[in-house]
Amino acid sequence: MRVIGDLSRLNAIRYPKKIALRLGDQTLTYEQLDARSNQLAHALIARGVASGDRVALLAYNRLDYAIVTQGAAKCGAILTPMNFRLAPQEIATILRDCEPKVLFIEPGFAAAVAEAMPDGGPEIVFLPDPDPLPSGAPTLASICEGQPESAPPLEVAQESPCVIMYTSGTTGSPKGVLVSHETYFRMYLATAVEASLRHDDVYLMAVPMFHAAGLNMMLHQALFMGASGVIHRGPFQPDVILRMIQDHRITFAILVPTTVGILAFHPNAGAYNLSSLDKIFYGSMPITPRILDQALKVFPNVAFTQLYGSTESGMLGVLRWADHGRWSQTTGRQALLSEMRIVDDDGRVVSVGDVGEVIGAQRTMGMIGYWRNDKATAETVRDGWIYTGDLARVEPEGFFTLVDRRKDLIISGGENIYPKEVENVLAAHPAVREVAVFGVSDEFYGDTVCAAVALFSGQTADADQLMGFCRGKIAGYKIPRRIEVLSALPRNASDKVQKGILKAQFSKT
Repeated sequence: MRVIGDLSRLNAIRYPKKIALRLGDQTLTYEQLDARSNQLAHALIARGVASGDRVALLAYNRLDYAIVTQGAAKCGAILTPMNFRLAPQEIATILRDCEPKVLFIEPGFAAAVAEAMPDGGPEIVFLPDPDPLPSGAPTLASICEGQPESAPPLEVAQESPCVIMYTSGTTGSPKGVLVSHETYFRMYLATAVEASLRHDDVYLMAVPMFHAAGLNMMLHQALFMGASGVIHRGPFQPDVILRMIQDHRITFAILVPTTVGILAFHPNAGAYNLSSLDKIFYGSMPITPRILDQALKVFPNVAFTQLYGSTESGMLGVLRWADHGRWSQTTGRQALLSEMRIVDDDGRVVSVGDVGEVIGAQRTMGMIGYWRNDKATAETVRDGWIYTGDLARVEPEGFFTLVDRRKDLIISGGENIYPKEVENVLAAHPAVREVAVFGVSDEFYGDTVCAAVALFSGQTADADQLMGFCRGKIAGYKIPRRIEVLSALPRNASDKVQKGILKAQFSKT
């Protein structure tokens, strides 16, 4: 395998009749995926899509997400997966920036796209959906009809870009991260080795496929292995997910600690046979001991793997299951085929116990650069290293622990306070489901440490109890001076907590 289009091409030879993807009663074999994506590649070429042109995709998780990603890759186009939670103005920003030749959408997004681009834009091709189609509108099936099922006679270079993945824009306008075929293939290989993935795994595909984790760690990782995926479409509902694991004998899932906790503490979890699940990937924050202990009761055969990286840097760190015993509250070690450093403001590697910024080598798993944004690229990539903006503490034996984002650092009374350190303490309280810690401007101290928490259903805790829980676990100056209990924390379209909104709310009251 060399390029993304090989994921379907070579597995159609290895496992032609094997089910690659399943959604409800619908299935797609590797043979069918290869043939249909070849037809799409020919259809795109016939519509004037050339190597380097962009093809955008705005859809929920579905079978033909893979057909579009494979078809675009096979004609040398650059795929732009779009967040389906975006507002029309945000959709317009991305479409104007990447200028796709073709935009694939579900009919339910037609009104938002029309509002985003009232004066016209890319050609729109509709994906089949229960929603009615505009009269005479081109569909995936109609443009592929009559096209050859053989691969187009086109050589796609490994080093060429295959995806523009837009960041969430939490620090301003979203930036398009341009990544090559060969970079992603190094990531797939490293992940497979680090987590002992197998071709007979069955993947739970519940993470949105527009997301870097959903597209690369889930959809394309499954295709890389020649595994099978069971697609979840719709909101996260614990009983639905638990039943999918049971009914389809799921072996592998990607979750975040919050959703691991929701499943583990779900009152009906014990009613399901979850013995098939033996691997869970989770994101770059530790699972609290309470959630981990409960998860191992519900999922007794699971080996947990924590992955750390960013859209720009690719995968940098991994905490293997074998290391969870002693190092479960760290982020992990440098991942296979990756290269990272933790450096001070002068670029010097910091010592054990010290905190610095995480940087990753561009040549290993890093991005090519930001799409049409040389200024931002120059600010992020320096001397071949991608500066992540993440602060981490160097631990013994090659481990490291993320402590926070550089921009979120709180300076109170001249002391540096890392919100993630405080969040980890509060998250260990048995009533706390999620937490955000941030600084609010204070004319005397500079910043005041504040926290917003949401509780598990049926649990109670007030500010005094939570502050008391922190005492003795962290220094007094790190304990939040104000804690508010909310029903939920505000999140953006990429499901990241919006600390800016919380800061503004706390500043007014």
